[in-house]
Amino acid sequence: MKNLLFVRITDEVLTNSVNGLFNFVSHFKINIEHKDIRKVEELKPLLENKKYDYICLAGHGDEVCFSDNNEFNLMWSDIGALLCETDCLTENGIVMLYCCNGGISNVVYTLMGQCPNIKYVCGAKQTVNSLDLTTAFTMFLYNYEYKGIDPVISAQKASFATDIRMECYDRYDVENNPVFYSKYCVKCNEEYEE
Repeated sequence: MKNLLFVRITDEVLTNSVNGLFNFVSHFKINIEHKDIRKVEELKPLLENKKYDYICLAGHGDEVCFSDNNEFNLMWSDIGALLCETDCLTENGIVMLYCCNGGISNVVYTLMGQCPNIKYVCGAKQTVNSLDLTTAFTMFLYNYEYKGIDPVISAQKASFATDIRMECYDRYDVENNPVFYSKYCVKCNEEYEE
C-alpha cells in the first residue's frame, strides 16, 4: 500500500474538495494521512521517520514560497531542504503542489536542487481554485495509479481534462537542463566552488 501525506495550511483549500480527492484516491489503495498545520515548525515532525510515496502541500504558492497569505510562509528552497533532511520520500516519490504556480519550473528546479531524493514534482502553472486542483490531481492519480501511465503523461492528461496547465517534472528531464546545474543545484554549486 502506498502512503500519501496531505498537508493543508489554510482553510481556503476547501474541505469538500479535499474530501472528494480523498474519496477518489481510496480506490487505489493509497493510505492518506491528512494534517492541518498553521505554523512552519509543525511541518518537520510530520516528515520525520516516515516514508511517503506522495507528499501534497495544499495552500497558496508563487515562484518564491508556499504560504497561507498570512503567517505561514516557507521558501521553496527550505521545503526542498526539509524533504531532503527528513528523507521522507520513497524512491519514486512525488511532491504534489496543491497551490497556484506549483508547476512552474523555478519552483520545481528549486525543490529538486535542494533535494536529490525528489523524483517528480507535479502542480499547476497558473492561478487555480481548489475544485480545479482536486479535479486535476484526481485525473493525475487515476491515470498514474489506475492506468499505469507515466507521471508526466498523466499530468498532461489531467491538463486536457481540466483545461488548466498541469505539469509533472521528472528529475531526469530537469537534470538534462544546463540551467539546473548553474542556478539551482546546491550540491553542484558546492562541488564547483571546491
